[in-house]
Amino acid sequence: MERDQLTLRIRNLQKTYSGNVKAVRGIDVDVENQRIYALLGPNGAGKTTVLKSILGLVKYSGSVEVFGRPIEEVRERISFVPEEKNLYENLDIESTLRLSSRISPRFNEKQARELIENYKLPYRKKIRTFSNGMRTALYLAVALSTDADLYILDEPTWGLDPIMRDDTLELIREKVILGKTVIYTSHVIPEVEKIADEFSIMVSGKIKYTGNLDGIKEKYRIIKMPLKDKTKPSSERCLAVAKEINRLSMIVEYSEATEEYYKNDEAAISIPDLEEFFQILVRSENGNAL
Repeated sequence: MERDQLTLRIRNLQKTYSGNVKAVRGIDVDVENQRIYALLGPNGAGKTTVLKSILGLVKYSGSVEVFGRPIEEVRERISFVPEEKNLYENLDIESTLRLSSRISPRFNEKQARELIENYKLPYRKKIRTFSNGMRTALYLAVALSTDADLYILDEPTWGLDPIMRDDTLELIREKVILGKTVIYTSHVIPEVEKIADEFSIMVSGKIKYTGNLDGIKEKYRIIKMPLKDKTKPSSERCLAVAKEINRLSMIVEYSEATEEYYKNDEAAISIPDLEEFFQILVRSENGNAL
């Protein structure tokens, strides 16, 4: 793909923290313009570290280009919601809006007020008294009211109730309709199914799958069989294998040959949904693999 068609291009991104903790283990990511890209994974998978690397907030090895340039040259085109929703804790909303207007010429205070009304946030209370969901909502109101070309959102529905969550997902979708690009992290599978154009599943610092739900259904099958001493998965086309209680669960590439291989082994063969696919990938990386 041509670089001018990409909002983000990552090659061999690696990040190791002190104590030899490998948070990201050599990943490649391409995000096309005007798309919603989700980085899906369990807690501790390395998702937040990837976002911090994109933004230049941590040192890393590898290469990251945003709009074909280093982050330092395009930072003003990005709006960010971090994992820690600690926005101006000693201020109230009125003071936060005034400060945001001074900091960024791209900030639309009128739009922010509309979102704050929609989220039903109190204007005069100190932000430090807000619940987790209220903090998230305020951060979203400020970030989504900033006219950016790229929105980077780390767990943007954290603490929100179901109605607020659905409203937020709709706001994110509207950004793409307006020609923007969105990159966000989540561990909530229904959210990813609802709005992501493409997603990567990240486990233990590695990307295990990139694509979309249709691609999973077309390319793979879930095989479940009794766990026996002589049970041996076909390694040729097996993406992941995990032990569960009294059974073996596998993700295998779909073909007539693989389907035929498992027919005589008391196996149940099914088209994967994202929940099953995700669970087996995570289990296979967390000590439950053969």
